[in-house]
Amino acid sequence: MISRKWTVIAGLLKSAAIDLSRARVLDLGAGEGGDCARFGDLGVQGDRLLALDILEERARRARRNHSWFRFLVGDAARLPFRDFWFDIVYQSTMLSSVLEADRRARIFAEVRRVLGRGGVFLSYDTRYPSPRNRNTRPLRPREFIQAFRGWPITLRSLTPLPQLVRLVAPFSLPACRALEAIPPLRSHILALVRKP
Repeated sequence: MISRKWTVIAGLLKSAAIDLSRARVLDLGAGEGGDCARFGDLGVQGDRLLALDILEERARRARRNHSWFRFLVGDAARLPFRDFWFDIVYQSTMLSSVLEADRRARIFAEVRRVLGRGGVFLSYDTRYPSPRNRNTRPLRPREFIQAFRGWPITLRSLTPLPQLVRLVAPFSLPACRALEAIPPLRSHILALVRKP
């Protein structure tokens, strides 16, 4: 699932003609930095990659595991960066953990503010409620459309439902890929939103 997600992300960034070797990247809700490391694999330089998480312990572990890029403890609803500073702002399953609509709106406003012209917001998040985690609220396509009114948006559903993958994967990886071919069985939305 992770490999497929990053293959699609790499394709979207290539089609958006983002020069990853020069891009400034901000990962919101970066956790322990696994996705930031993937940006490094795509060619983003460590000194141009910043991971932000609200929890100090996660940032501390991330610094131990990935000393080649920077980590900051902070709030995505109040980013300590200049306007138009980043070429890519990324989030993966952080926004679905933000239950309050006004807080989500503040995060979207901060993304709009810190993105440079022609920059992209990449968001990978759930599209269905989680039966195992009631402390999440999925993102809907209309939220992107409302938050980024007038900006070009590409939406792709991907990732087979994790519950099905856990059942099928021990027996057949091709069957997992076949599950992803069925749109209603895709559990996540990948959005690429470009700032005019």
